[in-house]
Amino acid sequence: MALVFFLVGFLGIFLPVIPSLPVIWCGILLYGILTNFSEVTIMIVVITGILTGIGTACDLFASSFGAKTYGASWYGVGGSLIGSIIGTIIFNFIGFIVGAFLGACIGEFILYKKIRSALKAGVGTIVGFLFGVGIKIFISFLMFGIFLFALL
Repeated sequence: MALVFFLVGFLGIFLPVIPSLPVIWCGILLYGILTNFSEVTIMIVVITGILTGIGTACDLFASSFGAKTYGASWYGVGGSLIGSIIGTIIFNFIGFIVGAFLGACIGEFILYKKIRSALKAGVGTIVGFLFGVGIKIFISFLMFGIFLFALL
């Protein structure tokens, strides 16, 4: 059962509608509960919970950070957020990326009326998103490794 949580959580890294790291952590917690914390101790659950919080926070700020690093205003960041939500609803994962990019571009264009700065903000959003994905991949493997180590 924990393996199902791990697989669904790992899918969530690439499908933004699934909260990846919290799902993986729920699998670890469930395994601990079902085994009376004999192999996966409460300390393991707490450590992986902290990793979940750190990874989730980093992921939430990554796109905004990327956009701001590339010079986006709050219009670009807000447009990226709105675009990613609309894109996810319409086209799922690809829509999330395209929507975030277009949203940042449109937000910046509304504010500054300059295509170059709008495209730069869009690229920053994508860079930030990819950074967030990288963080989630790293932390999910770290959590899985901690879980496996606890089982040995």
